[in-house]
Amino acid sequence: MSSKQDELRWHEEAYRDFRSLVNGIDPMRFEERWLDGRWGVREIVAHLAGWHRELATGFERMSRGERPAPEGVDWTDTQRWNDVFAAGAQGKDKAQILKELDEEEARFRRLGEQLPDDRFGPDKTANKMFERVGTGHFRTHAAMIRGWLQQRAAA
Repeated sequence: MSSKQDELRWHEEAYRDFRSLVNGIDPMRFEERWLDGRWGVREIVAHLAGWHRELATGFERMSRGERPAPEGVDWTDTQRWNDVFAAGAQGKDKAQILKELDEEEARFRRLGEQLPDDRFGPDKTANKMFERVGTGHFRTHAAMIRGWLQQRAAA
């Protein structure tokens, strides 16, 4: 299997696991703010959708031979981006937020799939984007949410 195929498979597995987890959370718990008193599952899902939307545009630029981030855009200021993305969930219900995640994840994956195979490999930008925004990000947040659910169940 090529590195591109591996990244796509790992991403899909992590996404399915995360999506299954959050789908099973009732709407009241979905709204709880348990992470630093500011974030809960709602904000986590919204920020994942936002990162997928933002970095999908990076894949588009890469396919044209450009740098992923546009000139003057700094993706390393993650807290600022996270806050913007989480704020995008305001006024939306669980179904709307999950639909946005589904749409943005599908676009991110599709645009990643369209990149040539040689854009993937150890230390290549496409791999890093899949890991940081997709695979690793889904796994990290799934673990956080599972930990929160276990603490709630034990209480």
